[in-house]
Amino acid sequence: MIEKEHIEAWEKEYRHLQWGCSGSISHITKRINPESRLLDIGCGCGRHLFPLSHQYNITGIDISVTALNRARNYLAKQNRKAHYATASLTHLPFKKQSFDAVICFGVLQHLTKEGRHVAVSEIRRVLKSKGLIFLEVFGSHDMRCKGREIEEGTFMRQHGIIYHYFTLEEIKILFRDFEFLELKNNLYEKNYRGEKSIRHMISAVMRVLSEKDA
Repeated sequence: MIEKEHIEAWEKEYRHLQWGCSGSISHITKRINPESRLLDIGCGCGRHLFPLSHQYNITGIDISVTALNRARNYLAKQNRKAHYATASLTHLPFKKQSFDAVICFGVLQHLTKEGRHVAVSEIRRVLKSKGLIFLEVFGSHDMRCKGREIEEGTFMRQHGIIYHYFTLEEIKILFRDFEFLELKNNLYEKNYRGEKSIRHMISAVMRVLSEKDA
């Protein structure tokens, strides 16, 4: 999928998505000091951007202008402040070592294998030494792991958005230049159309290794 098609697919998706409730940030606040500089990658309509803006210098990026406008308008109505940029995870418009932490929830799974490797390199570039990344992605046991396969474990849905379903081993390899503080398989049983199905998410907290530690 070329970049233009990717952007158009997400713009169409966000025209139908509602804001929803704030996401939990307790696992972030216990590790990051107030006033730290954070980057919320793929912030969407502001689900995590909103609660994080209460105590952090937060920047939200997304490739969807529609999503960013919704996030900006919602935070403004609540008298919250954040910085915003229309950008892709594979081309972060920030200087080296700009952030204390990166939030990357439900975003990395929407890239091809090549794109995922570029994205991780970009995340590492913009993080300060010892900076943290908080990650959530779809896991390979998820009931939604299906569709038109374009790469191993990567599928194209009808609406034109890519979905990759990770294994723990993939995450370990992809983030081999990071120190893992947490790495969890999260499996939930869910009733779907009268049948029990599995939702699988992988979550991780990682720290950039300094040149001395690498």
